[in-house]
Amino acid sequence: MSRYGGHAMVIGKGKASNEKLPEDQSLKNMFDNYATEIIPQHFFISSYDALPEWMGGMDKLYFPKTVKLGTIEHRFNEVFSQYDTTATTDIYIANHQYSNLFAVFIKTHKESLKWIVDGYQERYDYVLLVLIRNKDLNYDQSLSKNTGYIEKILLILFYKMGLTYEGDIEEFNASKTYLGKKISKEFKENIIKKLVGIETDEDLSKILLEYETIKK
Repeated sequence: MSRYGGHAMVIGKGKASNEKLPEDQSLKNMFDNYATEIIPQHFFISSYDALPEWMGGMDKLYFPKTVKLGTIEHRFNEVFSQYDTTATTDIYIANHQYSNLFAVFIKTHKESLKWIVDGYQERYDYVLLVLIRNKDLNYDQSLSKNTGYIEKILLILFYKMGLTYEGDIEEFNASKTYLGKKISKEFKENIIKKLVGIETDEDLSKILLEYETIKK
């Protein structure tokens, strides 16, 4: 599936995207020399682009204080198929070592994929890591105090999942967790259409910058 480093392969070497990754895959080096700065002070690393050694599938959610954000019903675009398939995917978030590093995990339900992915097993896939910097070192960057962080991270996630065409997102239901309850009614109502036609990082950055202005 494309969540494991994209589709392109190199014979005898595996995923073509592996060549994009630096030899030093420490968080510091990855954010200094590899991550995408999508808008000022907002950086991300996605397994849809390439799969770092610390991303990928897990049998359990090992990160402490992982919280469910919600569930999305969406067109499944991660494998090549002649049929349109609707999938159900749960979304979770946790801090990765630091309070301003946000790790995102997704779990696509087995029932959704049994006809198109032979032998598929449900796992928690670590697919996105977002760093949000703030010049004020004393600023509380916890997600509970920054609803905008949650919604921007979800926008980046859905974009990397390739959900940018009409009908790709059928429904998003926020969880009843304390973070799920922070997601705005406006976001839940508009997300079905919000990313339609977004084809590039530049397109996404315009939405995120717009969103920042609204939140302020």
